[in-house]
Amino acid sequence: MLETVNDVCIDAACGRTLPLRVVYCPFCGARQVAQAPVLEKVVAPPSVPRMPPPVFTPQAVPQPAPQPASAPQPVAPLAAAPAKAPPAKPAGRGSVPPPRPPVRLRTWIAAAVVLTGIWFYNKPADKPASVAEQVEAATALAAQCDLDGARSALAVLKSAKAPAAQIKRLQASISKSAAACDRQQQRAQAWTALQGSFQQALDAGKPELAAARLAAYVKRWGDDPDTLELDAKVKVAQASAQLDLADACLAKGDRVCLENSLLAAERYKRPELAARTQALRAALSQLLERSLLDAAPGQ
Repeated sequence: MLETVNDVCIDAACGRTLPLRVVYCPFCGARQVAQAPVLEKVVAPPSVPRMPPPVFTPQAVPQPAPQPASAPQPVAPLAAAPAKAPPAKPAGRGSVPPPRPPVRLRTWIAAAVVLTGIWFYNKPADKPASVAEQVEAATALAAQCDLDGARSALAVLKSAKAPAAQIKRLQASISKSAAACDRQQQRAQAWTALQGSFQQALDAGKPELAAARLAAYVKRWGDDPDTLELDAKVKVAQASAQLDLADACLAKGDRVCLENSLLAAERYKRPELAARTQALRAALSQLLERSLLDAAPGQ
């Protein structure tokens, strides 16, 4: 009678206790020969509770399951010694991948920079401006005489069905700015025309005509730094004309004419001509002294 051996089937899915030392499991037919060790780690299946070994009787021995016809294997005698398993072949070095090097800090930093750049490039657009903000922006455009831009913004608000109060406010701003911008444009055209005619009169030696043209412009459009500059220029020309007349009077020895011309030039109060006016005033004093000396012997 054969001795009972408490061996377990090598197939993990079976795991049943073998009553004898056999080559093939009588329950699942798995070959009971140890395979070559594999380096890869296999997750073990959940443990199956081990059943107590059944009592061996000749009738209780099950017959081995038939094997496929392609690979028939004779069953060794029960009394024979188990066949030796072939020696396991050592796994080659090339079958195991080399260990992955750790990720360096500079790699993480570079990845963070790239992701930040992608986020800034693809970040969602800012939320749309409110109706009040759009009205304020359009009003600013109208104040800068960008009437086309303001009217475009008004059309957008109308299509978006903005509140009627906001639309009415923007329309009033555009109308007011349109009138102011039209006046500003007309003034610019008048100023360009004035500059040409004013300089032409001065070049022709007609400061009075230049002064009249400047006065007409100021009456229509008002004073500004540019008109004040032209006013100073025309006053210098008028005072110079009076001093030229005073030189002519001095050459003729006409004391009364010289004095009247000096008084007319001094009314303009031009510091640019102060030195010339002072010289003519000294000449007038000398002329007056000569006149008094000439009149003294006759008395």
